[in-house]
Amino acid sequence: MKIIEPEKKYNFWLRGGHVVDPSRNINAETDILVTNSRIVPLPESGTVEPSDVKEIIDCSGCYVFPGLIDHHVHFSWNTSGIAPDLFCLPSGVTAACDAGSIGTNAFENFVRNRLMPATTTLKASINVTTGGLAGAGYMENISPELYDVRAMEYLFERYRPYIYGLKLRIGKDISERLGLKPLEESVKLARRFDTRLSLHATYPLEPVQEIVSLMGTGDVLCHTFQAMGPYSILDQNGRIYPEVWSARARGVLFDSAQGRVHCSFSVAKAAIEQGFPPDVISTDLITFSAYQERLFSLPVTMSRFLALGMPLYDVVRCCTQTPAALMGMAGEIGTLKPGALADVAVMKMVRHNFAFQDFYGNSLPASRMLLPQMTLKAGRTCYRSIEFTSMLR
Repeated sequence: MKIIEPEKKYNFWLRGGHVVDPSRNINAETDILVTNSRIVPLPESGTVEPSDVKEIIDCSGCYVFPGLIDHHVHFSWNTSGIAPDLFCLPSGVTAACDAGSIGTNAFENFVRNRLMPATTTLKASINVTTGGLAGAGYMENISPELYDVRAMEYLFERYRPYIYGLKLRIGKDISERLGLKPLEESVKLARRFDTRLSLHATYPLEPVQEIVSLMGTGDVLCHTFQAMGPYSILDQNGRIYPEVWSARARGVLFDSAQGRVHCSFSVAKAAIEQGFPPDVISTDLITFSAYQERLFSLPVTMSRFLALGMPLYDVVRCCTQTPAALMGMAGEIGTLKPGALADVAVMKMVRHNFAFQDFYGNSLPASRMLLPQMTLKAGRTCYRSIEFTSMLR
């Protein structure tokens, strides 16, 4: 005779962890309950009966964050790319935005075959060029007369829920002899389609003050702390340009988008000390940087900003609450409030002394590293470290 066990009231009880949830202004030890795919409220009595729980997770000694959001990653590069779930979920990342890997020619195929099948919540920017990012050594042609606006119209009509915005790259080897005309036209297109423009401006050929002056509310300057070429967000005295401050005041967002070459520790440290931290912390992962030493993953990138002097609470906000709002999904992801999707990242803070290295030859002393222990995506276990155990009931 088959014995049917009664259904439990809760699927998971994450107990005893230190919860950091900026969306609810929580930075304290508290418990999290999950039923099916959602976070649910703690009982009014404050007491959970273990017999009501399918699985109790002992999170003591760990941090519990909303599922992390990698705001800038490339799931297609050199015609291949990285599998979203394989590189996101083991790092505590439950949502991500592809940062314009694909242009109008192949975007529909990208949505159907890379974004839709993933467990990870995904959106993508459309590269304003038809071909998008072909790969190293093959820079896209950003001449505005080549933009396929009619294709953009179709894609926004058909796939807007999967579209984060438009993407343009400018700088050495990309926008030479074109000036800022591609940026001007791309901003116009973003306004036409009621979306944002994300701008890659590493090794810019024009002063950053001129670049940010063309950007509007909701637009994103990627690679905020790059230091290639003559122009960065810092003036000759190491101070943030007034125009950069003004851009932030009118709603331009600044994404660290670290990548292998896009973040100078000296620029980042100077900016943070002046009260100009990034709005968003992201990786800019591509095929040959995932799990590699200089970049590795979002928790490693977060650990770098801890070493640069940002408080953990602010770092977590830059990887949860802020990108969730930018994706138009505030309250659904990037939060542990009752009713939200049960996207949860459990992390340990491991302490030991080491040093990060950047592309520019700077060394950054560090003493803390975030190590993923467990990832829940919509209430299902998608990753668990072999060392992280629970009390199964």
